[in-house]
Amino acid sequence: MSHDCEDCGQEFETLSRLRLHDCPADEPAENDDSEKSETSASDRNVAERQSDEVTIKQLDELLASIHDGELSAIHQAMAMYETQLRSAHESGEPDRYRSISRAYREQLITVLDEATQTEGWEFLEEFLDAYHPETADEFPHVTTILQNVTSRYLIRTRLSDGVEAIPVEALGFFSSILTRLDGSGYDFITEGMHPYGWGIGHPEHSVADNIHDYASTSIPIVNAILEHAFYADQRSAIELLEQIVEDESIQEIMRHPSGEISETRYLLDAPAGVVADFTPTIPRYWEWQEELDYEFELADDVEQRIRKLVRQKRIDDDLPSNWEIADLTV
Repeated sequence: MSHDCEDCGQEFETLSRLRLHDCPADEPAENDDSEKSETSASDRNVAERQSDEVTIKQLDELLASIHDGELSAIHQAMAMYETQLRSAHESGEPDRYRSISRAYREQLITVLDEATQTEGWEFLEEFLDAYHPETADEFPHVTTILQNVTSRYLIRTRLSDGVEAIPVEALGFFSSILTRLDGSGYDFITEGMHPYGWGIGHPEHSVADNIHDYASTSIPIVNAILEHAFYADQRSAIELLEQIVEDESIQEIMRHPSGEISETRYLLDAPAGVVADFTPTIPRYWEWQEELDYEFELADDVEQRIRKLVRQKRIDDDLPSNWEIADLTV
């Protein structure tokens, strides 16, 4: 499927080439010094605002076209959304950035997810290639949208066809993000990493190794990914938890409202969260347990391995005498 630039008319074979080409329409017009001096900053701001309003109107029209069945409009809508957020970010306008994101993020997630279910993995993969983290110095602003839709694809595929059916490129997309996170900042992108755990046990991509390696960077992020790994494959997840706990190079004291706790105590929140009465909120805007009719039941042997960890690390000293796995939540 070819893609045309609406500004300069050039045609490209892939969405990646369209996104990354140097469009002549983006180049500033040549003005002499006298013309520049005549244009005040306020005039430029007004012009930019008017341009934004036109673009937002176009984005609304594209979304309407998508709802009418014109799936090709999703490419244009995503490009406009990315451009608007990048403009707000570069202009130092956080309120404008949040306003655009709140207005369109869920809508774009919904239409891209529906299109992926209709058209298949290849449709989504083209967006992952075009807005891959490795295509720019900073994360593309559509990253959270792609994380969300890819997460839905991971979960649906794992539960319906098994881990082997998950495209390795989907897991590679998540791992390329993980390697660029230093444990702080990028809150929405960080939370979007949680469903990466659904890929645990994949024969061509070692999610477990990557999570283990990242444990020395951020225990909280690993804990959240590990929780999703328990949903996917509790025996692989408990094995990974044991490996991290026994890794002497990973020792960290975590701050908690109740006081300081060890990294082991913190990570035990992962299986506890799965059995507790919490409804997963990631991926956002999707009640996957209800849609997929999913229920988790902790296996007896896995529970015993968790209890063994608790005893070995003397964590039970701070627990009730008749404690349950759900009591390990932090």
